[in-house]
Amino acid sequence: MDSRCGICGGPLSLALRGGADVPAPEAMAPTCHTTGAHADLYACAACGTIQQPALPAGAELLDLYRAMEDDAYLDEEAGRRATSRRLLRHVEKAAPQGRLLEVGCGHGLLLDEARRRGWTVTGLEPARAARAHAESLGLDVRDALLEDLDPATDGGYEAIVLADVIEHLEDPVGALRAAAALLAPGGALCVVTPDPSSKTARLAGARWWGYLPAHTFLLPRHTLKRLLREAGLDPIVDVGLWRTFTVGNWSSGLGERSGRLGSALARLRSTPVGRAPLTLSLGDERVMVARRAAAVPTG
Repeated sequence: MDSRCGICGGPLSLALRGGADVPAPEAMAPTCHTTGAHADLYACAACGTIQQPALPAGAELLDLYRAMEDDAYLDEEAGRRATSRRLLRHVEKAAPQGRLLEVGCGHGLLLDEARRRGWTVTGLEPARAARAHAESLGLDVRDALLEDLDPATDGGYEAIVLADVIEHLEDPVGALRAAAALLAPGGALCVVTPDPSSKTARLAGARWWGYLPAHTFLLPRHTLKRLLREAGLDPIVDVGLWRTFTVGNWSSGLGERSGRLGSALARLRSTPVGRAPLTLSLGDERVMVARRAAAVPTG
């Protein structure tokens, strides 16, 4: 493996031993939070980024996402839509309403909510099954990558959203620069991602949910903010993410990391209490919205 950080070039050291081989498509699913299913994780001494160098790259990685299916994702559709509306309110504090691009839009729930609020929406999504569902909602969703878009012909977006996406990318730095170039003047980029420097992540240790087989880079809060500025973007929103799920979903996630208590917590899912919505912030995910500056670096 490369002994230098893929974000800043700093030295890497082993942070957490893993036991996984090359992941299967199901390991890339948003609802796959199996503890310890990742490969070895390394930490950068300079920027603090946690990275998983053993993941495949290029076409091999993209093929995993194209084949990925997540039948459980829509079980929490109501909560995911509520979370999307919350995110869109943050975006609307920073950007004038107009064209919105979501990278890695999945099943299209955020795009559908944005359209209802008056945005003109487009999505990029490699996963065939998720993209088919988004298209069934009448959404414009393309099997394309961010770097496939040309700012001269495809740019001018008032808002771009990368929600639970940047941690899956081979080149987060390049993605932020590409997104900045696609923004209209005054447009804003919204990034949602797990924060490995959070107190929650540090307390959870090896059982933290952010250590997943699908995550290539986990960017600490201070590093993400620096990268946004280096891409020519001015961070104006930096808050913790509040998610809405059913009580049963929250308890199942806790149960996966709670040993013998886990089976008791998982049983909540089928009860009336388990089906009730609950909005929480675990303090380990950031929402950053950054506005395009007058000049965007191109090199």
